[in-house]
Amino acid sequence: MRKTLVLLVSAFIIIAAASWMTSVHAQTSITASDPTGDDRGPGYYGYPTNEVFQPGVFDMTGFEVQDTGDKVVFKVYFSNLGGNPWSGPNGFCLQYVHIYVHTTMGGTARMDTMGLNFALRSDYAWHFALLLAPGWEESPTPVGQRAALYFADGTVVVQDGNFTVYADPDNNAIVAEVARSLLPDVDNLASWRIVVAVASYDGFGPMRVRPVGPTGGEWVLNGTQYATPEQLQKVAKAIAAGIEPRVLDIAIYSDQYPDGITAEDQYAWLDSYSPDLGALAIVPGFPPVTVTETVVETQTVTHTTTQTVTQTTTQTTTQTTTETVTHTTTQVRTETTTETTTVKATNWAAAGGLAVLGLIIGLAIGFAMKR
Repeated sequence: MRKTLVLLVSAFIIIAAASWMTSVHAQTSITASDPTGDDRGPGYYGYPTNEVFQPGVFDMTGFEVQDTGDKVVFKVYFSNLGGNPWSGPNGFCLQYVHIYVHTTMGGTARMDTMGLNFALRSDYAWHFALLLAPGWEESPTPVGQRAALYFADGTVVVQDGNFTVYADPDNNAIVAEVARSLLPDVDNLASWRIVVAVASYDGFGPMRVRPVGPTGGEWVLNGTQYATPEQLQKVAKAIAAGIEPRVLDIAIYSDQYPDGITAEDQYAWLDSYSPDLGALAIVPGFPPVTVTETVVETQTVTHTTTQTVTQTTTQTTTQTTTETVTHTTTQVRTETTTETTTVKATNWAAAGGLAVLGLIIGLAIGFAMKR
């Protein structure tokens, strides 16, 4: 009887603990905000002129990622979703959202983006990427027009029952729900580094991305709408070379940018391309390196005194005194390197809960044995 009671009490406590831990786990989520009005790419892009491109349709205001226990939900918010003028099956058709995720698992990762004409910094290289497209056809974008989940090893999953994409018009959001079993490293979601980019979807454009033109047009992004003369020349050369960024807004979540990025960050990073070198823009940009330099100088000064004494014996004596003074300044070159160490904090709430449960089990067993 005692053993039966002990087993029943222990089973009850274990089930309660599992339920409690599941409820805590279901609250795992991250969010990142993004400034409004920064939908200008590198700072000087404008929208196409057709009326379907309403103000704000490419202006991302933030995103969130939530682990609900059985799936991971990605939500990207806009100032204005702009409706669905061409009846995309997924409920939207103007935006093309790319989500690039660097996890903590290491291994194969990629720095390229699919048709956006910018590269990711190596510590943001993606292990998997979500390409959220309007959903026509059956093949994955960018070959077809269905939303796709890509892994760095080349594996691709087309949207289906385990991977759904839809619009949330009431909240001006585009949503992707992915079965938790499809994704790696979900337990470390809070330590992921995520880059979200918004392009203009074009079913006939290169890699399904709407191109940029030097002066824009009805169906082309205006690459110089807000450009200075210097920027105008730079982007014109980049367009000719095919390396201009084809993206209007970006947002980031990481340990380095826990509160997101500024419009100035975005403009500087997307403007970092070099048409002369044929180099793509890098996101995020590289942090500045502090270098201290001093100049080393060595100076030698020589004083020579010559004295002539003439006596009546017509004998001449010459005396030379040489003095050398050397001043030496030593140059020191200092380079400052910053290393960031991420320390994973202990979940004291979970640990405390487990301790209490252990105490309860011990008391229950002791009471049963005493009886």
